[in-house]
Amino acid sequence: MRLLGEIVIIAAVISFGWNTTFKEHVTQAKMTITSTLNGFGGALQRNQDPSVRRYEARPERSATPHR
Repeated sequence: MRLLGEIVIIAAVISFGWNTTFKEHVTQAKMTITSTLNGFGGALQRNQDPSVRRYEARPERSATPHR
């Protein structure tokens, strides 16, 4: 059963990369993911509520322990 599973996986990988190279698939996936995330980021920034309290940066911690 395991051998059959391995053969199916190997056949899927070979058929996936038969006509186009894996490098082209990776490039296309990166472009799709980047454009999708950029779309989400723009929508989030446009719809920010000015009344929501934003967190300020933490002050730097000193090397000496607090007493």
